[in-house]
Amino acid sequence: MQKFFFKMIIFLVPFLVIIYIPKVTHYIFKDEIKAKINMFVTDVEEPMIIVGGDSRAERQIIPKIVNDRLGVKAINIGASAGDIGSFYNALIEYDMISDNKLVIVSVSSIEINDNVVGKWGIPHAYITYMSFFDNIKLFGWEYPSMMLERFRLTLDEIFTNKSSYTLNIYDSRIETKGFLGITGDITDWEFDEINIKEDTLKVGWYLNSNHDGVCKITFNKIIKKIAQTELNLVLIQPPVSPSWYKHTRGTYIDSIELNHSKYLKSISSNYDNISFLDFYTNQSDIFHDSMFYNSVHLNSGGAEIFTNALLDSLIINNLIL
Repeated sequence: MQKFFFKMIIFLVPFLVIIYIPKVTHYIFKDEIKAKINMFVTDVEEPMIIVGGDSRAERQIIPKIVNDRLGVKAINIGASAGDIGSFYNALIEYDMISDNKLVIVSVSSIEINDNVVGKWGIPHAYITYMSFFDNIKLFGWEYPSMMLERFRLTLDEIFTNKSSYTLNIYDSRIETKGFLGITGDITDWEFDEINIKEDTLKVGWYLNSNHDGVCKITFNKIIKKIAQTELNLVLIQPPVSPSWYKHTRGTYIDSIELNHSKYLKSISSNYDNISFLDFYTNQSDIFHDSMFYNSVHLNSGGAEIFTNALLDSLIINNLIL
């Protein structure tokens, strides 16, 4: 009988490890976010406006303007390919969950696209909120390789002190409290030469779009968890360049983004401490192609205009703490 139980344990241990590795790595998120928090936060109890999410947050919302206009400390911990799961995990890890924090998160439609698995576009943080069966459903035969990657990240998390993460001394984001300004503009771009189907389907953002699967379920779980905290969350859908908006109007891209905005509006309406500001559906004529360095990202000058427009919307909608 003892040999039987011993064999059962030997058999079950690998199986249990496979199931629970995603669960025990709950607080893994981008090293870049850790570095920013270590650089910019000295008192977690301090009232603060925290910007997070994807590259459109990092490159389009300027903390200095927020601070100057509102008189409240502001930091930007957005990151390239960032996501709301990583952002939320970071706030948990650093004990920054409180009612004196207003958090502004840019959420891209790619976050709820199940079909970016092959490109490893599924945020690592999302996996920790998925059930075992949803992991299997989403990753299929890629599940073992995903688990190995998670195991590597787990070891890195265990053996690296989070306070050791810092930005390089030459990193421009130190002076800007996390904002990354990009130069250039698209005034001379020939949008008519872009083939919507052939060119954009190669981009992970719109890759074989499936926005009604496991990732959306997982996003709902994360939003529900945030709603149960004292945080005040504002979700945003940033604008795109006027020429890109005109070129994609009525296409499958426009449909994806409009549906994404409707979804964010719907889910935020379910909770008192979550709001949504839509700069995509409500494209403003204050934005011009000269303010964008590519079709969907504002340049440094455009970021100044957008930050002020965002603050105006926050004030008008009475979302300032």
